Amino acid sequence: MIFENVKNLIIDVMGIPEDEILLKSHLYDELDADSLDISQIIIALENKFKINIENEEIAEFKTVEDIVRNIESKLNL
Repeated sequence: MIFENVKNLIIDVMGIPEDEILLKSHLYDELDADSLDISQIIIALENKFKINIENEEIAEFKTVEDIVRNIESKLNL
């Protein structure tokens, strides 16, 4: 499941407890992500899923769900 992979990458990058990361979690307001965190998460996602995420797409990432939907669309899931 894409969400589990995304959640695990966020845990690895940010050190956030697993129970705090929900599909609807807001990256900036609830998870306190900054631009460096997002950059590291994007790099990890691109490597894991062998995809390319454009800057315009990253600007649309507000919640964990936004990331999951983006990846699902790229993988045609």
